[in-house]
Amino acid sequence: MLYSDHGGPALASNGMEIATSGGLADLTEALASLDFVFVCAGLDPDPPGRTRLNAALTRAARSGATIGSLSAGTFLLARAGLLDGHRCTVHWEFQPAFEEAFPEIECTSGLYVIDGNRWTGSGGIIGLDMMLYLIEREHGPTLSRSVGNQFQIDRVRNAALHQRAGSLQEIETLPAPLQDAVTLMFAHIETPLKIAEIATHCDMNLRRLERLFKSHLDAAPAQFYRRIRLEKARELLMHSNLSTLEISFLTGFSSSSHFAMAYAREYGLRPTDTRRGPVRNEIGEDGRTS
Repeated sequence: MLYSDHGGPALASNGMEIATSGGLADLTEALASLDFVFVCAGLDPDPPGRTRLNAALTRAARSGATIGSLSAGTFLLARAGLLDGHRCTVHWEFQPAFEEAFPEIECTSGLYVIDGNRWTGSGGIIGLDMMLYLIEREHGPTLSRSVGNQFQIDRVRNAALHQRAGSLQEIETLPAPLQDAVTLMFAHIETPLKIAEIATHCDMNLRRLERLFKSHLDAAPAQFYRRIRLEKARELLMHSNLSTLEISFLTGFSSSSHFAMAYAREYGLRPTDTRRGPVRNEIGEDGRTS
């Protein structure tokens, strides 16, 4: 059963209308018969009607239902206070904004996280993985595999797997020393390390590190490092209300002007342009706000 804030059809970001069974008041009446209540959200982590939604979700939690989310729906659970003391996940492009908005909540990069009666999924087809996990838990692996076969899924992905964000998508195919170097870069976005320090941490000399980056990533280490910092900056621009100055500091740039120049060289746009809806579509799809 699907419910919308206003009770009418829900409009997806691609323009499709999805029929619903009613509004939030109808959801409240149906709680006695619901074991799970999931919040589905797309690209908007802060839709209107938050007060009504918070109240409905709080009632759902008090009813004993398992509360879950998909993609940006994790923001809505957090704003309703339903993730306090729980681990969670969110789509990787939202994770920097989520961590800035809710530093007290442990947000992982898992495909999905099940922490007691809080289930959060990173989006996309993860709802299917969670469904297959639930079937296996309640009815065994044979039925779960049978259902998965109907969807042409050859294995059930478990919660131990992690999302691969942006430049990390192919990290598992890289030589181990290069994996270590890239992982260090991702761990030091706000206060970047010197390339020589990274080489030392990875027990190699600078020349070998440069050769590995050029051979496997077709970029110099500093160039690659700057690119992943700018990727995080773009995610914060798109999915948070942080100022450009705040974002420049959070991604290791010494000033907003330095950040703006680097951003323009990488994307051909000013940081402020990325925040505008029409431009956001041009660059592709690849916070707590007041």
